[in-house]
Amino acid sequence: MKPFTPVRMTAISILLASLLVGSLIPNPVVSAQSGRQPTKKSVEKKTDAQKGAQKPGNPAQDPDEIPIPRDLQDQPPLKLSTQVVNVDVTVVDKKTRRLLTDLKKESFTIYEDGVKQEVTNFASGEGPMTVVLLIDNGFQNRYLQSWTTPALAQEIFQSAAAFVQGFVKPEDFVALVTFSMRIKVIQDFTGDRNKLYGALVAASRDTLNFSESNIYDALAFALTGGKAIQLFEEEGGPSEYVGLEEIEGHTAVILITSGIDTFSRITYDKALKTVSGAGVPIFTVGVGNLFFKKYEHQMSGPQRLTYLMAFNQLKSFAERSGGEYFPMTFEGEIPQIMRNIEVLLRNQYSVGYVPSNTRREGKERKIKVEIDINGDGKPDTKQLEVNNRQRYIEPDDTPDSKD
Repeated sequence: MKPFTPVRMTAISILLASLLVGSLIPNPVVSAQSGRQPTKKSVEKKTDAQKGAQKPGNPAQDPDEIPIPRDLQDQPPLKLSTQVVNVDVTVVDKKTRRLLTDLKKESFTIYEDGVKQEVTNFASGEGPMTVVLLIDNGFQNRYLQSWTTPALAQEIFQSAAAFVQGFVKPEDFVALVTFSMRIKVIQDFTGDRNKLYGALVAASRDTLNFSESNIYDALAFALTGGKAIQLFEEEGGPSEYVGLEEIEGHTAVILITSGIDTFSRITYDKALKTVSGAGVPIFTVGVGNLFFKKYEHQMSGPQRLTYLMAFNQLKSFAERSGGEYFPMTFEGEIPQIMRNIEVLLRNQYSVGYVPSNTRREGKERKIKVEIDINGDGKPDTKQLEVNNRQRYIEPDDTPDSKD
């Protein structure tokens, strides 16, 4: 596969930009979001130099510039107790395919390694969401697949635009993060659609990336935190961010990618372990299906295996975390996929318990959730589809001894 020629590259870039900008026209409803003060919930942290740059008296940021993380005003991030295990659960009637949204705490029974646990925390899916929109921006996604198959970058950014347009509410916290070889925070947590639209446009124009897709590293960053650069601020050095596993309330990662990891520092097994232990549902959108179906017959055995493994890994990330995998074949599927993700997120139950097993050796534990919808004391498993993470990794008080 050859990259664009300069003339074709320019034409395709103009076409992609026009399509994206057209889909990202801000909705008038966002004008009511001005003056929002999201200071009660700290979802990221910054370097001392960055905090000093926004002290009172310093020049205000130009609203037309690329957004940078907001000042935390020295507030520490809210953290969950490490002893509490939170499980996000969606419940669907198998016959009618209807989400059950009116269940009570008494309807839920949780087992850990076969032992019944006492439910201590319970909340319905209503309320603000904290979401990382994690999109693959490796330069290889911009290669021309064929005149009838859009470049993967177009599908990725159109999917992100549909999510922003259909999901984000003023009380939500949504961050836009892209990755290739490096991770870039394009827009820190906000409920302002205007900022998110602008960030998507900026990200679509960001072609200063490697032809790599470090999916495992990006997932670990979104979940556990770490260092990342800000778009067009590479010379300023990386900033430190908190992961979603430390954030209170309903959280999720929306990962939009072809699924092929090329150069991550951590392994797939390590990434899967991180996903299992974070307690954050991951909704994966795989955009490589059309390309695979059209050109599978031209691929060698190893190439076919690479794609099949990628699809399986995206599915595993979703299943282990209690999210869902959406393989996308055609662009026309984008609105419905994003609508499905929104419905699932808005109708999750958050169920928490303190494990009766006090062991802290970093071992895996299995979770089983049963639902009793009629109050007869018996689980209604046969008529329900219960979706939740099925395992997690217990805390480890002696990690150094295993190195």
